[in-house]
Amino acid sequence: MTSFTARSRLPIDGAMKTLVSAFLLVILTIAAPASAQTLPPPKIAVIDLDVLSQKSLVTRDLDAKVEAAKATFNQNTKFKFETLQEELRALRVDSANLSAEERGKRQTSLEQRITEAAEEQKAGIQAIEARGQAAMESLQPKLQAIIKRVAEGLTLDLVLERKTYDGLVADKLAAPGANDVTTLVQAFLDAEVPTVDLPAQGAGQ
Repeated sequence: MTSFTARSRLPIDGAMKTLVSAFLLVILTIAAPASAQTLPPPKIAVIDLDVLSQKSLVTRDLDAKVEAAKATFNQNTKFKFETLQEELRALRVDSANLSAEERGKRQTSLEQRITEAAEEQKAGIQAIEARGQAAMESLQPKLQAIIKRVAEGLTLDLVLERKTYDGLVADKLAAPGANDVTTLVQAFLDAEVPTVDLPAQGAGQ
């Protein structure tokens, strides 16, 4: 863990998330000073986690792997849906020569299997997305370490997510004009973690 001076010790609490919400809030907070009157104006920076999620190599790499896994899964289940569609066509052709009871049995069985196939399809896609989320969450320590290094190097007191900072400014709780460290954090992230493996099936569930 990166060490900090008494003035710049900045514990961090955050998470990385992709697919739905991308990166979540990351905040660094400064320890309370011995006397508030002696504290100089804080050095504040912001990070745009939406931009980081959209542009960083690792999130784009992971999104591509998740989409590829979904495409493979859909291809592997394609035959089951084609078979059900063929049975549905056959039922329509045979319907005129079937008794009401037999037609009802075949239709009920077919509808049940179609429902089951759709549920399996949904569960399979959700499982792939969960694996993607697990991969992104595994990057959280690296992101935290990078932000800490940036904060230490720039002697920052506070790093806020862009949306949070904008809300504080709107409420007159912070002065506008904080430095944006998104590009700097992304440069380190791209250099150190340009790619990440998608966990094997069963992980992150």
